Amino acid sequence: MAKEQKYDRGSSGVHSIVGEGSVFEGNIAVEGSLRVDGVFKGSIKCDAFYVGRTAEITAEIDASRSVIGGKVYGNLKSPMEVIIEETAEFIGDIETGQITIAEKSIFNGSIDMGKGEAYKNRLSAVKGKPAAPKPSAAE
Repeated sequence: MAKEQKYDRGSSGVHSIVGEGSVFEGNIAVEGSLRVDGVFKGSIKCDAFYVGRTAEITAEIDASRSVIGGKVYGNLKSPMEVIIEETAEFIGDIETGQITIAEKSIFNGSIDMGKGEAYKNRLSAVKGKPAAPKPSAAE
């Protein structure tokens, strides 16, 4: 039997939204994706995290994948991937397995690409595989 999809994401692909003009203060946990276009203060835990260009976030964030287009002040743990778009301003520390930072974005903080679970899983996989043989000088 096929696994039933738990959430109807609609056409946007987003499960929960803090819309532009909204202010939210507190802790939020979402099984699925979260998009913030308004003001958010607190902590965030979700699978996929999207920060719209109009967003201003002050938070501790834990999300598998993150796309930052607005302002974020705080720390981000995103083991799979972080994308910081050219309109973003990120002040804080990032822990991730992969990162893309657009040329015109603002970033002030540190990036740790060695502690994320995705990195640990990849490192374990690489250590478990035998090294490729080196070609001989005669070839």
